[in-house]
Amino acid sequence: MTDDHGTRDDDADPPSHPDPELRDEIDPQARARALQSLLTEKGILSTDAVDEVIATYEGDVGPMNGARVVARAWTDPEYREWLLEDGIEAVADLDISVNDEVMELRVIENAPDTHNVVVCTLCSCYPWAVLGLPPTWYKSPAYRSRVVDEPRALLREEFDTDLDDSVDVEVWDSNSEVRYMVLPQRPEGTEDLSEAELAELVSRNAMIGVERLGDGGAIASDGGARAAQGDSGADAGAGADASATAEFDTAGKPIPRVDDDGPTFAEPWMARSFALAVALTDEDEPGRAWDDFQRELVAELDADPGAEDGSDADYYGAWLAALERFLTERDLVDEADFSARATAFADGERNAHEFVEGDPHAHADQLPEGHADGSDHHGHGDDHDHSHHH
Repeated sequence: MTDDHGTRDDDADPPSHPDPELRDEIDPQARARALQSLLTEKGILSTDAVDEVIATYEGDVGPMNGARVVARAWTDPEYREWLLEDGIEAVADLDISVNDEVMELRVIENAPDTHNVVVCTLCSCYPWAVLGLPPTWYKSPAYRSRVVDEPRALLREEFDTDLDDSVDVEVWDSNSEVRYMVLPQRPEGTEDLSEAELAELVSRNAMIGVERLGDGGAIASDGGARAAQGDSGADAGAGADASATAEFDTAGKPIPRVDDDGPTFAEPWMARSFALAVALTDEDEPGRAWDDFQRELVAELDADPGAEDGSDADYYGAWLAALERFLTERDLVDEADFSARATAFADGERNAHEFVEGDPHAHADQLPEGHADGSDHHGHGDDHDHSHHH
């Protein structure tokens, strides 16, 4: 396991949950609600901050940003050189903001004889600002392992991207400090298209590298069912660490697929868990930087990777468990209070207004009419339809 992801020591004990019994018996929605209500009561964050993160990643951040970048690079040689030299500054010119204090963005260019593909071998490091949140399959153990061990076969079998033997495949391992994005080749016959029209041709998968524009690359019609074993011939380069995911066998595991036109977050608790972590991390607070949370997430994913099926429920389940440990270890949330609050939400003893507004349960009788039964959610409750698409 590499240190680039900010992981714990290999010899460290597996991560312990603040309350293992609670994790097994209490549904994640109640646990996410409990965390937000406690943090809001203590004034550590506001519901508006959580909602703003969710709204941003549901509606404002997505692969359409990366497509604009690619189209500009295709039409402007000077911009292309700038993008390859300094990704963060170049995308900022298109009003796309990447926090250069947290990460570096490197753009790698496909060529007729070279194809690039991106992975994060330990968790899900990904250039959110230009591509949105990573797809389900990108976070799966099967993808994270197979793309390093047998990238050429994986691209052919799972994504219908069948590369000629003359094309070298290079695998780039994103981490907490450096995120990669692929600059695809411009398809032939597009010389008369405008920049806006070109952007419509650019897919998220092409910017990850599992598609090759203009010569195949649509998601496999069989949904990713694995073909016969045998051809792994490809190069795993640019720092991809095969050992990071080689402890368990993923040879028989298909890459999980979901409807690409579905909502950004499959369940409200996933959105809430994600947003809480993003809103809480603070680079200026010792122990609360993004890397500190990521260490907990990597440890959670690494504890039993063979048990994951790569679904969003598995991934965000690990995310929520990492967040619970992140908060309790730093005394931002008391373990006993968390257990009691999560149990109360699960048992229906607390209502929606209490995770939205953080009002102590004892004060419910002092709230305006309608609040005590949770009927006034102010548009923030977990019944909200997260239906915005990237």
